Amino acid sequence: MESKVVAITGAYSGLGAALARQFAENGCRLVLAGRDAEKLDAFGASLPAETISVVADVRNREDCENIVKAAIDNFGRLDLVINNAGVWWIGRIDDITVEDVSAMFGTNTFGPLWCTKAALAVMQNQGSGTIVNVCSTAAIDFKSSHLLYGASKHALLGLTGVLAEELKDSPVRIIAFCPGGMKTDLFRKNPERMRDDFMDPEYVASRLIEFIDSGSKEWLFILRRYE
Repeated sequence: MESKVVAITGAYSGLGAALARQFAENGCRLVLAGRDAEKLDAFGASLPAETISVVADVRNREDCENIVKAAIDNFGRLDLVINNAGVWWIGRIDDITVEDVSAMFGTNTFGPLWCTKAALAVMQNQGSGTIVNVCSTAAIDFKSSHLLYGASKHALLGLTGVLAEELKDSPVRIIAFCPGGMKTDLFRKNPERMRDDFMDPEYVASRLIEFIDSGSKEWLFILRRYE
């Protein structure tokens, strides 16, 4: 992993921050993407690695392209993209608004799609690269309160599976990562949803990095609570 260039969306909190810390400790160079410039810069400055910050809303295709462009402009290559940015929504079908649908699919599905499309062009040209789409066990468990969240993550899972087939003879590897519940701000804001067996993001990050390093040919990695 040393000297690899890694781009992470949703980089300054939760799983994204845990991944950034561990990649930094492994000697990687980081492109940190998120919506809040101050938080990005402060987090980047706290890491023992060379970092650049890119203010980006992944619902915007141009912002996704700018993340990839920043990696090339500053580091000359892009080895790994982790599409981690995501939003959560609880409710049933009667509660849905057009705005909810737009925010959920825009961030959780189309954001990774645009980042993947931009990264693929670079990685195929350089002859190597890995893209990780962070899905969720909600994509496969179909919980009743996770209607929009589960649907948006299920769509991302399907997108990744089709791309894995499309790219099977390509030098680019694509992974769908489906972790279970984690102790992140997302659930701290909804403490009634937090459970004792939710995983520490640092543990989840270490398991994902271990899977990436393994070179596994599998495109799907499901990590349930403290397996």
